[in-house]
Parts: sequence; C-alpha cells; structure tokens
Amino acid sequence: MGRKGENIYKRKDGRWEGRYVKGRKADGRIHYGYVYCQSYKEAKIKLTIKKATMFSTKEQSEQFYGSLNNWLDYWLETVISKKVKPGTFDSYKSKLDCHVRPVIGDMPLGNLTEAHIYKFIDSTQKKISINSLHSVFRVLKTALKYAEKLHFIRSAVYENIDLPKVRKPRIATISQFEHKLLKNVAKKSSDGLAILMSLETGMRIGEIAGLKWEDIDFANKVLSVKRTLQRVKTYTKSGYKTQIIEEKPKSENSERIIPLSSDLITQLLSKKELSDSQYVISKNQSFTEPRTIRYQFKRLLQKFKLVECSFHALRHSFATRCLEKGINIAVISSLLGHASTKMTLDIYTNSNLIEERIAVEAIAAI
Repeated sequence: MGRKGENIYKRKDGRWEGRYVKGRKADGRIHYGYVYCQSYKEAKIKLTIKKATMFSTKEQSEQFYGSLNNWLDYWLETVISKKVKPGTFDSYKSKLDCHVRPVIGDMPLGNLTEAHIYKFIDSTQKKISINSLHSVFRVLKTALKYAEKLHFIRSAVYENIDLPKVRKPRIATISQFEHKLLKNVAKKSSDGLAILMSLETGMRIGEIAGLKWEDIDFANKVLSVKRTLQRVKTYTKSGYKTQIIEEKPKSENSERIIPLSSDLITQLLSKKELSDSQYVISKNQSFTEPRTIRYQFKRLLQKFKLVECSFHALRHSFATRCLEKGINIAVISSLLGHASTKMTLDIYTNSNLIEERIAVEAIAAI
C-alpha cells in the first residue's frame, strides 16, 4: 500500500519501492524509474534526489532541478549522516533548519547565486552573533561544495563570499578566590563531584557525565577519557524527540589520560563506596546527564550566592590556573584534549587579566 501522494510502496519481499518520472518514451508515454530500499525513509531520500535530478544529453551529466531544501535533505541524510557522529549531525541540521532554509531554502539549487548567499548573511547576522554566523555558513558551504563536486553548481556561488570579521570573545572564567571558594563548597555538596572534576582536570561536561569507574586507575592516580554523553535530536516523520547517546570524545586528541590529585582521588574513593552505578557521576544506578549536571551546578551557585557562570567556565578556569602557574602550553593543550597548541593559544591568549596587569606593572617599574 503506497503512502498518499508519494509513489512509495511496500513490496511483498519486504523492500520499499519508489517510483519517479524519468522521462517520456517515443510514443509520448511516461517512462518511469524505480528505487528499491530496505526502509521507507531510505526510499524517500533516494526518491527525493531522483525527482530533482535529470540527465541532460547536452551536458552529458545529471542536472539537479530541485530546491536548496531538496539538496540539503539529500546531503544530510545520504552523505553527512554516514560520516559524522549523531551530535554533529544534529548540530548541522539545526543550523540549516533555523537559519538557511527559512531565507533561501525554496530557491532552486541551480539558480543559486552570490546575491542569494548574501541575502542569507544579511538576514542571519541580525539574529545571531558573527561567530555563530560563521559556524552556520561553514555548514552551508560544505553542503554546496558537495553539490559543486557533482557539477550541480559552480564554486563561484560560495567561494568568494566575504563574511563579517569575527571578534574574538574574552573567555569567561573565574578568579583564583572564586575558584577556591567554589571548590570548598563543592567538596561539601552531594552534587559537587562533577564540579571538582572540571576544576581539577578541565574535562568537558559530556566527558564527566560519561566517565565510568572502570576508566579510573586508582593505583596510578589517572583516569582515561574514553566517551562522552550528550542529548541529541532524533528525527522521525512526525517530528523529533531527544535522547541521550554515548559516543567517543570530540576528537582523537580528546581521548586522553589525565593525572589526578591525591585530594580528588580521596573524593572519588568516597563516592565509589556509596555508588551502585558503573558511572562516576550517577543517580541511583544510572548516569547523570549533562543538563542535570548544569542544573545542579546553577542551584549550588544560587544557594551559596557564588559567582554566576556557566559550567564550561570551570574548564576555562582550569586552563587559566595552569597558565598562572607557568605550566607549559603543550601540557595544558594535552590535558584539555585540544587538537593543537595553536588552538589552546587562540582560545586563552589575553584571557587572563591578572597576568596582563602583572606584565604592565613590571614594564612600568623599569
């Protein structure tokens, strides 16, 4: 039985068959083409691009006659979904759905010009930061590059676009006094272990949420970052829902070994004695997801009237304390799981007002 208006049918052999108009026969009758897939979703994706793509005898190649939206559907589901992690896929789709599709999504891909791209840029920069605009454009550009690779568009459409310059934001961090105060409060709180781990190791919140007892070597006082937990959207025909997924860390460099202080080892051992879960940060026998950790953190800040900051600021504060102690940038980069020392320098150069003040006073004293 086919779904209304779609020409997609469930076959007796269990496969899904999609039918599309391929052209006209010599006698004028319609020439149909077919796709065969194991699922309705796959059949719909393949049918979408087949309907939007026609073979041109003149060009001796396929030409895409669908809209940019049609192309983005195909690129996300057929290309990107097989290459990236679910969290990255969710991020790509969200950026395109929120910012690209409403402005230029209905434009035929083959008619897309620089003027349309600039229309998207002008509209979007009024709603989000320049940094976020660059992030959205990178996703769009990657999608268009793949279309150019298949000769559906020319690179001139996206290659020479000038974006507004990014202003490097000052990293949100906390002072040494606030760091020490928060650490003392966290030690006394039943929900404070995640905070202590971020302050003392610089781990990301997803990495902390995904940490298991088996990842900690108590004898050698080290832990291994092997996974991360995050909540992502899963898309269905009726809309989307969210779910927690466990996956490998952000990058190859993020899979790292971090030494632990004797004090943190003591905190972890105390927690382990009372734990019934395989996860370090847990509630009953299950894990504690990142948004719950954020909520607990905010609640603790409000209860003790501490400095307002995001949980991620604790990771920045760890790096800042390392810089204040004169620790080598390569060591800091390795502890944070950055891809390179350049990345660490790009993030933390000029992030420490205390060190800048010391430098200015030192020069003034000459």
